[in-house]
Amino acid sequence: MVSMNLTEQDASSTKGMLQGYVVPVAILVAILMPIVSGVVYPTYMHRMPVLSLEFSRLIEAPFLLAELGVVIWAYRVGLDRGKIWQALPRDVQWATGALIAGLTISSIFISRSTSASMTHSLMYVLHLFFAMSVYSLARHYGVDSIRKVLPVFGIGLVTLAIFTAVRFSFPPPAEKVFGGVIEWESALPGFINVRHFGAWTGAIAAGFAIKILFVDEARKLGWSHFFYCLAAGMTVWSGTRAALLGMVVVLLVTIISLRRFPDIRNIGIAFLLTAFAMGVAFLLLPPDPAFYLFNLNDTASANSLTSGRLKLWEQTYDRWLASPLFGWGSGSTFWEVDIGWSHTQPHNVVLQYLISWGILGAAGGLWLVGRMIKAVHRPAIAEPVLLPLLAIMYCLLFQSLLEGMLHYPRYIMAIIMLGGLILVASRENVKDEAWGRRA
Repeated sequence: MVSMNLTEQDASSTKGMLQGYVVPVAILVAILMPIVSGVVYPTYMHRMPVLSLEFSRLIEAPFLLAELGVVIWAYRVGLDRGKIWQALPRDVQWATGALIAGLTISSIFISRSTSASMTHSLMYVLHLFFAMSVYSLARHYGVDSIRKVLPVFGIGLVTLAIFTAVRFSFPPPAEKVFGGVIEWESALPGFINVRHFGAWTGAIAAGFAIKILFVDEARKLGWSHFFYCLAAGMTVWSGTRAALLGMVVVLLVTIISLRRFPDIRNIGIAFLLTAFAMGVAFLLLPPDPAFYLFNLNDTASANSLTSGRLKLWEQTYDRWLASPLFGWGSGSTFWEVDIGWSHTQPHNVVLQYLISWGILGAAGGLWLVGRMIKAVHRPAIAEPVLLPLLAIMYCLLFQSLLEGMLHYPRYIMAIIMLGGLILVASRENVKDEAWGRRA
């Protein structure tokens, strides 16, 4: 492990190594894999024409391979799984054991689709190894370049915007599309649908919003303002209300945690940027109601207002009650719950864990999520360089109450990466006072 308490000579000699982990992994999560996923799955409707390809798309196989690559990297530089396990608090060990027991028992002995459930269970095991690898690599290489993570997310947003613009500007003839019709809400490059696209851009918008409001000093506009404007515009364009609500929740949590409001000038700048982004987004809206923030039909009932979530939650809860201790197997929402069409997950992490693993596995999984939040919250709030990264993580976690952020690997990778970096940076007392003075 490279200590942060280095002499200037030592720091200079290890500068290259310190930058050899944080930025590459951030590029992998925020830029490279979203592009790869968009190229591998060029959808213009809600599914791929080949069933095996569609299954790999639903489990986001490219991101799983990326996770596996990081795990292999960690082992090559000395990941000691046993040492990390012994260093974990006893309650985290018990929670991990409960999670693994829950996902194993439910998938092998209860699931009606053992192969699919075991695939999803092994995915969660891989996520656990990825978490250990992120932490181990960060301790090994150091995290001095952590201030570069947020700009990497911004650059990834630019590449995603360009990719999306190309796909929407140059679609194939409808008769050449599988199904014979273009479904624009499924045409987002690499994303399951437009809502998952908006969940990603909204979380990034939250990170840049917090930087503008609480970290930046009053100054002329810079790259963070551009990235926020782009992220906010893409989120509004996607019509993802959960993401916008997540941004508001993150702002409220930050205000309460810091016990102060943003500078009035920063509030004014953020307001003007948001208004501009919304205006451009509305001008560029596709002629498809799926992209609208609100439709008149949404007010017909509470279930319509929540896009069918209330009915989905009710039926998921009822189905879980039939097997409360162990659930119905990992990923079982897809075949156990049907409200007229199938869902890969119930759009709520608590119900997702309960129907998948029952009380046993859900208790372990939710405990681990809570312990991660507890470990990173206070140090990230205290250090400006970490605050925007915490905002991205929190926005994704909040949306997991309304969407599948803790089901799909791309979001799990981002949450784990950000949490791991914050944890290591806080323990090694990383300081970057110049952060607040950069445009």
